[in-house]
Amino acid sequence: MRFGLNRSQLKNIALVFMVLDNVWLRFSTGFSSVAHLVTRFVAPLFAWLMVDGFFHTKSRTRYCRRLWIAAVLMQIGNIISFAIFKDKGITDNIFLTLAFGFSMIWLFELAKTEEQRQKKVWLRILAIALTALGLALSIVLYIPLPFGNVIMLEGGLQLIPFILFAYFFHDSRRKQAVAIFVCSLVLFFTLYGGIEGYQGFDMFCVNSDWMTFLVIPFMFLYNGAEGKKSAFGRWFFYAFYPIHLWVIAIVSVVL
Repeated sequence: MRFGLNRSQLKNIALVFMVLDNVWLRFSTGFSSVAHLVTRFVAPLFAWLMVDGFFHTKSRTRYCRRLWIAAVLMQIGNIISFAIFKDKGITDNIFLTLAFGFSMIWLFELAKTEEQRQKKVWLRILAIALTALGLALSIVLYIPLPFGNVIMLEGGLQLIPFILFAYFFHDSRRKQAVAIFVCSLVLFFTLYGGIEGYQGFDMFCVNSDWMTFLVIPFMFLYNGAEGKKSAFGRWFFYAFYPIHLWVIAIVSVVL
């Protein structure tokens, strides 16, 4: 037995904390804000496992297609949720961020392996353009949809650079960790305002998206093993993610 945690175990840990965070977001008045602070590793962990999967999957085409189909279906569900729940509709769509990230690094990978110089240049331009679009959808660009829903990249400001670090430094977890930690510090001082921006412990917990570095211990705990493989396990996250958000949304409306 390999020391550490396999892919399935890491996903299960992330799922538990993902539910905790989404419950806090809907019922924050009844829960400590620490719940949000301790879950800042969840989205980065899913993104890191996606990049690892990029290098090990048997078919990048099928992997990418699954992410984009899940992203589109999730967005349709979000529109429906806004039609039903109004301002309490669902805005989350991590599938879209992961689909963007996967497509982005795939273009960089194709450029790396392409032999024709002209095609290599165009693939790099497309990769950079998609990266820029992802950052724009994370910061300033919101595409309006029916019933008040919008297209945006959930956690994109942290995850787009994170995915690039995970891809370009895939052969060295130490380099990944250093890049992620430095990026976290940059976000801390530019977005949160550093020490001068401290507004009390609760606000520190709420404004904690810069704490991407919390994923680093999980990266080093990963032993490279897949864990139990089954069709159910492969599709579980794709179903669990939207279902748990709908259940939480319904409960918040009823209560």
